[in-house]
Amino acid sequence: MRAKLIGFIDKPEVVFNKYPKSDRSFPSYYARAIATYRDKGVDAAMPLLDALVQAQPNWPYFHEIRGQFLFESGRAAQAIPDLEKAVELAPEEPLIRVMLAQALLGASGPRNVDEAIKNLKFALARERSSATAYRQLAIAYGRKAERVPAQARRDFLARADLASAEAYFYEGQLDLAKMQARRAKTAFIEGTPSWIQADDILAFQPPKTN
Repeated sequence: MRAKLIGFIDKPEVVFNKYPKSDRSFPSYYARAIATYRDKGVDAAMPLLDALVQAQPNWPYFHEIRGQFLFESGRAAQAIPDLEKAVELAPEEPLIRVMLAQALLGASGPRNVDEAIKNLKFALARERSSATAYRQLAIAYGRKAERVPAQARRDFLARADLASAEAYFYEGQLDLAKMQARRAKTAFIEGTPSWIQADDILAFQPPKTN
């Protein structure tokens, strides 16, 4: 963890001084892989990332970071296998599932949308207040609405509105959250979980300050 933080926070040249090439420990490879990515990009960092994965193939966070760097470099489709492997090895980690969903939505294909929705729902069941996950879920439902028959489109658009409302809510943008929740609520049957979820946002009042 310390090597990871140093790799992300310190200037690359500082990281390379702290962890020279002669240091062949896992923390050294980890920190230098991150610093190399920040300094020269994913292609330059890939040999170090590959070495980490090959040395400890069952450690999910090496797969995660390789997938993260590929995704951030605009290679969403290439990132998916690494992130899927990370989820397989650490299935209870919501942040990895959210990142996988982002990569799936960044690549093309209707299957990817369904897989993204599944992973985002799983993540939100464990991390209820993730605005990022709700934002990605809104995107996924919007994409789904484009691919379903007209009679089902209204439902998916309402789900997208509700997910956007939750994202705004957890970002602290209550007016926007209520606007999206109000629009979503009209599409749901009264008393259903989605209707209640929208109604809860509309009923929420921030605590008064003295």
